[in-house]
Amino acid sequence: MKTLEIKIRTREQSHAAFLDVIRRMKAGEKLPTVREPDVAFTSLEAVRALLTDKRMELLHLIRKHSPRSINQLATIAGRDFKNVHTDIMLLKEYGLVQLSKHRKAAKTAGRAISVPFQAINIHAVV
Repeated sequence: MKTLEIKIRTREQSHAAFLDVIRRMKAGEKLPTVREPDVAFTSLEAVRALLTDKRMELLHLIRKHSPRSINQLATIAGRDFKNVHTDIMLLKEYGLVQLSKHRKAAKTAGRAISVPFQAINIHAVV
């Protein structure tokens, strides 16, 4: 089962992790080229702001119904297209959803939507 890992860590911890990567690169260390995206926030409130009840419902509906467009997802959810589109674009930015590329559909409204994981784990780094 593929799981998305979301970390909650302080700005200092994030900065130290970034500096560690830079140090390793300067030392000539080979870093992994393919890895899972690192989604990190500085507070639980920031995670809650992203994973609202309505957005979590969209993730569930996507996994359950495999909608072929944002418009279809909005219909399934009983929500306004514009609001669902805004939520999907934000979730896409964080890697929580993927939009397939259809040859005939140039707009995001005509792209199939998927969730690339089965679970979300949230970890607080202390």
